[in-house]
Amino acid sequence: MIALADALVGAWLLVRWTIEYPGTSRVTEPFGPRPQGLLVYTPDGHMSAVLQRPDRPPLSRADVHAVSDAEKAAAFDSYLHYAGRWHVEHGNVVHSVDYAMNPNLLGTIQVRSVSLDGGWLELGAEEALEAAGRTRRHRILWRRPSAASDATR
Repeated sequence: MIALADALVGAWLLVRWTIEYPGTSRVTEPFGPRPQGLLVYTPDGHMSAVLQRPDRPPLSRADVHAVSDAEKAAAFDSYLHYAGRWHVEHGNVVHSVDYAMNPNLLGTIQVRSVSLDGGWLELGAEEALEAAGRTRRHRILWRRPSAASDATR
């Protein structure tokens, strides 16, 4: 049987990202029904995760410093990236964040539950909300790229 860490190494393409709100039937898709993304785990313990909306409009100006704060906020809201180190612990994958678009993620430890099924990977995470005692659950589905189907991406 292959070790979990060995099975995670390589590239994964984003298929779906949902957020479930326990105690309700509410489920959201932060980047819509067809999000885009890439997750990479290296054998030496580095990782990078990027997720985005597929329909992100270009900024109105080539110089990012010349666009409005509203445009910058919209770009920020439609994109997520962080990178750092990773390891497996108690059947979970643990991300130690060294780099992040959102500065609030810097220095955090992100624990993800793992479910592997062939070329499919589901990561899960519980997130505490600012309201006391409230949480939500992220479910992020990834798949291994296949040369034939991903050549035109």
